[in-house]
Amino acid sequence: MPGVFISRGMTVAIPAGGLKLNIGPDGTPSASPLTLHVHFDVCPTWCQLALQHLAEARSRRDARITAWNGTNDNKKAESLEREFEASMQATMAAAIALDSFYAVVQTHVQVPPSLVKQWRTRRTARYSQVTEILRRGFRLKPEGTTILRQHLKKIYHFRDLAVHPSGKIEAPVVHPELDVGVEWRFAYFRAANAEALVNAATAIVWDLANNGKPTDEGIRKYMLALRARMAELFPAGHPLVQPRTAES
Repeated sequence: MPGVFISRGMTVAIPAGGLKLNIGPDGTPSASPLTLHVHFDVCPTWCQLALQHLAEARSRRDARITAWNGTNDNKKAESLEREFEASMQATMAAAIALDSFYAVVQTHVQVPPSLVKQWRTRRTARYSQVTEILRRGFRLKPEGTTILRQHLKKIYHFRDLAVHPSGKIEAPVVHPELDVGVEWRFAYFRAANAEALVNAATAIVWDLANNGKPTDEGIRKYMLALRARMAELFPAGHPLVQPRTAES
């Protein structure tokens, strides 16, 4: 390989055996070609995509309100579809951001084999596994763990609705903002729900990156890099996370 391009957000490491020093017969040292391993953290990338799709969902909501103040049924239907599309993408991006975050933290957390076996046997829900890994990775207290689990359960529920859509013909549900029956997707995947889910997901990442207490040096280093990139998305801090005093 002629070279490796390193960009911001990438972690660079030399694997075992990646650097070898040799001493020739005449005592002259020489080095074999250096081997590098790299990793680009996509968690903040997915956070950014979630925010972009959320902005689109808000815009589509405004268009939907305008359309439903009129009498053109075609425009009403189109506005529902466009808001649904943007809201679903925002929700999916938020869930993937958490999966990306979890994937890195997981590599630094020791989980007893018995617990892993239990998860497989009982088919433990994804949100429960993620909660446990983050609890172990950041010394979360019981109250914080409970709140985290509640948020993750809701986020992954909506993710599953998008990833595993039902093919059944079902009774319509009432759209909370229109007071009319619609296909369930149009009621679930709307801007209001997307906003709550994206805010919750990005708040989890932002809070742990800035206020978490890592149990491993690898997690601590990861949080330093992640903190800088999240600051680009939320330069004034995350609106859902209260600033912490030195005593807290």
